[in-house]
Amino acid sequence: MKLTNENIAAAVEGIQKFFEKSNVSKQDKIKICLLFEESLLRCQENFGKNHEFELVKRKWFGTPKVMIKIWGEPYNPVNDDDEKNIFSEIVMRNFLNYESAQVIYRYENGYNEISGFPTKQSQKIKIPGGSLTVAVFWAIISAWIARNLPETTQKIIVANFITPILSKLFGAIVAVTIPLIFISIVSSVCAIENVSALRNLTLKVFKRFLWILLFAAISSVIVSEIFFPALNFDFSGQIASNNSGETLKIFDLILSIIPQNIIEPFLEGKILQIVILALFTGVCVTILGERVQDIKNLVFSTRKIVTQMVSIVFKIIPAIIFLCIVKVTLQNSMSEILNVWKVVLAQYVLYIFLCLVMLLKNYFQYGVNISDFLKKIYPVALISFITGSASAVMHKNIEICDEVLGIKKNLCDFYIPLSHALCPALRMVSFIVYIFFVAKNSGEQITISRLFIIMFFSIQFALLASDGGGGGGFVAMMGLLLTQVGFSFDAIGEIMTANIFVVNSAAFFSLIIRDCDLLAFSRSVSRFNYEA
Repeated sequence: MKLTNENIAAAVEGIQKFFEKSNVSKQDKIKICLLFEESLLRCQENFGKNHEFELVKRKWFGTPKVMIKIWGEPYNPVNDDDEKNIFSEIVMRNFLNYESAQVIYRYENGYNEISGFPTKQSQKIKIPGGSLTVAVFWAIISAWIARNLPETTQKIIVANFITPILSKLFGAIVAVTIPLIFISIVSSVCAIENVSALRNLTLKVFKRFLWILLFAAISSVIVSEIFFPALNFDFSGQIASNNSGETLKIFDLILSIIPQNIIEPFLEGKILQIVILALFTGVCVTILGERVQDIKNLVFSTRKIVTQMVSIVFKIIPAIIFLCIVKVTLQNSMSEILNVWKVVLAQYVLYIFLCLVMLLKNYFQYGVNISDFLKKIYPVALISFITGSASAVMHKNIEICDEVLGIKKNLCDFYIPLSHALCPALRMVSFIVYIFFVAKNSGEQITISRLFIIMFFSIQFALLASDGGGGGGFVAMMGLLLTQVGFSFDAIGEIMTANIFVVNSAAFFSLIIRDCDLLAFSRSVSRFNYEA
């Protein structure tokens, strides 16, 4: 074919159709066609319209490949730096490095050859839990190998290598998580434009969230105590140790909420004081309103920076999981390690119990048929189980609650996103169960003052962990919770191993609890000013 405009257009169209039959990605197809068209036009300028070229299309080891051959002196259209060209040499070279497709020029046997083909991409295997699961897998193998080493060598590995590395890694996690907690609370409060309007609109909903969280927390403590007895407290209500001492500890804890200065809470990781400072800062900014609009914008911008910083640092989470599991495996017997299944069982018992309570409450209070209700929400519940995320199906959940359950859409639009952010009951359940598990395995006792701290921070950290960060955010908050009660970080590996087996189920059961309460709430109110 001659290098006429018509033949060039026909050649590019032929290349496009050839790739369409070979399931080439759209990006690769566009890139190769664009490169071939530009190359042929440059060859046309160099050799003339009457010069001929040959187009070859074939499969090369299963990969579709196209080639253009032009007889004559060497001329590489990719390296042509003529300023008149639409695409400069730099642009052409960037195209060559784009995506996975390749375009290659060479001169051989008197021919200028331009060949293009998409490289085969390996199919990524989707693993539940992602890199955390991989870390757990390799940690188990590495720990099994290390257990065959002499006991003295194992102790050296743990004491001289694993322990100091873990200390530094956890320090990095805490260092970025504390400012994240502060700025998240400040920005959340600043996002409230009108405090009185929010109070009038959401007071009833917040009360429901509070009762759900308190009920879930109390249930978690009871079930956790059955599986991992660690409370220094008998069921008659008497404190087994010093009553007045525990009372003073709780009183001191309440007094310690008030920060003495701005810097100390951040330096010493006093989360309660940081929360108070964040709330106070956010409320002040909200009250001042437009007068400090620049400060409000700075807060939102700072949150983006801190969130990005946290996402980068959280990439070390798999390393933490790996080292923790190896350390625990080397320091404990297999029977102690297998106790992780008790953690999984305890969480499932709580998940099922809380769902049954919500379902039975609707049945006896509003006559909601349990079987019929579950059938209606089954499609979205199944998706949440597969994806392991209740937020990923939020839009579909709103649609089903509106169209299938008959709940007003404006109530669904308001309640469901708010519930996801402010009522993460099952995430809080996990925090409490894991703390009892750690206490039992480490021989620690949970006194009344510690129990107060655990319940308060479990709710607080569940709210913060639901804001993002995935498994990394959960590990960070779990680490902070262990710090607040003075427990070791060593069990983080076992905790995350257990979490792999419950994360999808937690999303499934969370959706059931959320929809149950939404249905009950819609039945309990006859009129609600959603647009207040």
